[in-house]
Formats: sequence, structure tokens, C-alpha cells
Amino acid sequence: MPAGSDEALLRLIREDAAAGWRAFIDRYTPLIVAGIRRAGLVDRDEMMEVYVLVCEQLSADGCARLRSQDVTRGSLGGWLTVVARHAVVDWVRSRKGRRRLFQAVQDLSPLDQRVFELYYWDERTPSEIAELRAADTGGRADLPAVFDALERVQGALTARHRAELLALAVRSKAPAPLEESDAAQRAIDPSRSPEAVIHAAQLRSRLEAALAQLAPEDAAIVRLKYIEGLTTGAIERALGIGGLGPRQLQEILARLRAALEELGVDAGDLSFVRQAPADRSAS
Repeated sequence: MPAGSDEALLRLIREDAAAGWRAFIDRYTPLIVAGIRRAGLVDRDEMMEVYVLVCEQLSADGCARLRSQDVTRGSLGGWLTVVARHAVVDWVRSRKGRRRLFQAVQDLSPLDQRVFELYYWDERTPSEIAELRAADTGGRADLPAVFDALERVQGALTARHRAELLALAVRSKAPAPLEESDAAQRAIDPSRSPEAVIHAAQLRSRLEAALAQLAPEDAAIVRLKYIEGLTTGAIERALGIGGLGPRQLQEILARLRAALEELGVDAGDLSFVRQAPADRSAS
């Protein structure tokens, strides 16, 4: 089989699915894994879980999906990148769909459990929860009761529970726009000219895209420290981690800086990520 020939590889798969599959795995495993990583997964175990799912899908029914590919309509590598991205999206959604209540929450009342689900899983506001509860029970909207339930739920959650909920939020939704925080002003200080305003908007957009390329924990650290303004100690408690020191922060910022440069952000615009500022208050 000529090296680098997608057409020859697909021909082999059609003639001998087992041999063709082995050749496919040998050639395209690095590309698939890289596609999974670019789609947002960095943890090795999670990447391998999605990789196995992709392999199961592509090898099913004698490699039916591969046998149906037409290289005249596009490269096999390009198609596989899309397959990997879709697999990550489906995997994240399936994890969200398999959510189960923490045991500490299961020990609470049915009302508290429902408030937990609506607040943390469905991301409803307290007022929305009160209205939904009123519709379920046929009673009135009791906002104070919702606040009481949230207080009980908060008291039951451990630091590890909070870290898991935060990880789920980072993976399953787009981060909040930077313009909703005064950190955007700290990161970017444009003049009042229209050109500068447009440039600032483009920079904010690319910063969001770069953050999406980081590991979920790294993205959470950047947002908590440089956008929400949390101290290092508070971040460690929120994420259930330890040892978050200046060196790790610099490494995270270096990865963010590289992602920004890949997106076309000029070096002169990267002052925000050149050095990790000290905590503004003691942890």
C-alpha cells in the first residue's frame, strides 16, 4: 500500500476489513488522539475513553463508515478530525446525562434534592426554581423556602463535591463572556478609536477561544484567578487541589499564551498573560 494514500487504505479496508483496520489504526491513531485533545480533553484516561469509543464506531459492521468514505470529496484526515470532535461532544453530553446525586444530597429531603438538581444541573435561578416548584405542587412560589433549601444543600456539599460540579460546568457550557467582568478592562486597555474598539472585541473573542483549548482545570484556574479575582488559597479550596504555586500558574499562562499566538494574537497584545500577578488579598 503506497505510503500516505487514503485511497489505497480504503481499498484495503473494503477488501479485507481486519487487515485494513490494523493499517488504519497504525496510521491514524495520532491524528484521532490529537483531534480529541484539540476538542477539549486533556486528561489521558478521558482521551483514551473517547478514543476507544471512536474506534468502536469506526470498526462497527466491518468498518462500514470507513468503507463508505469517498476521498474525492475530502481528505480522510479532515473527516476524522470532525468525527473526533463530535465524539467528544457526545461523550460530554453522555456524562452529563449519567449524573447521579451525591450521597450527601441523597440524605436530604426530596425538596432539597430537587432544588439541587434545578440549581446545579439545570442552572436555574432561585426565582425560577420557586416558580417551577409552584407549578409542580400547585401552590404559591415560595422563594424563602428555596433559599432555605439552598442553604441546606450548601452545607451538605464538600470541597470535592464543589470541584466536581465546577468541572462539569467548565466542560458542558461555554464560559461567560469576559466583558461581563472588569477583568476585561484589566486585560485590554484600548483607546476610544473605533479601530481600537474593534481590535479589543477581536482580542476578547480570541481569548475565549484560547481558554477553550486549555485543560478544564487550567481554564477554571485562569478564570477564577484573573477574572473572578480569587486568591490562590480560595482557588485550591474551590477546585479541591493543592500546591497551586507561582510556577504552575506561569506554566498555565504559558499554555494560554501559546494558544493565543496560534490564534493570531500579536505578542504585543499578550501583556495580560506575561506574568502571574500576586494575590490581591491573603488566602
